[in-house]
Amino acid sequence: MAVLEYYGVDCTGKRAVVIGRSLVFGKPAALMLTDRNATVTVCHTKTADMPAIAREADLIMTAAGHIGTVRAECVREGQIVVDVGINEGPDHKLCGDVSFEEVEPVVAAITPVPGGVGAVTTSILVKHTVEACERQNSKS
Repeated sequence: MAVLEYYGVDCTGKRAVVIGRSLVFGKPAALMLTDRNATVTVCHTKTADMPAIAREADLIMTAAGHIGTVRAECVREGQIVVDVGINEGPDHKLCGDVSFEEVEPVVAAITPVPGGVGAVTTSILVKHTVEACERQNSKS
């Protein structure tokens, strides 16, 4: 959500598709998007005709844990794609759930893997750690 906020993405009235139903990402992301007035559909690797559902979205967030879950047939112009997936590719390099090379030329914006959401997550964790330390030290 911090990435969307940083770039000033207003979720109000947007159609969002969350791909992945985990308790760590999918369900919390769906709830946070709903809290920001998006209409949310949760998909997963067993969803029938997921590409058609994803194409209807204004925003796609994915953490399915499968390389190539989101390919060119899943997207259209103007969409924002947030790839939270982290996988090891056949070349042993990190990659996300999105086939970046296929999707990036089509959509309005996309987060890379590595270097996207993971880096933001690390920064937020450090920020929270520093804040907790400061609170703890101010009690003494």
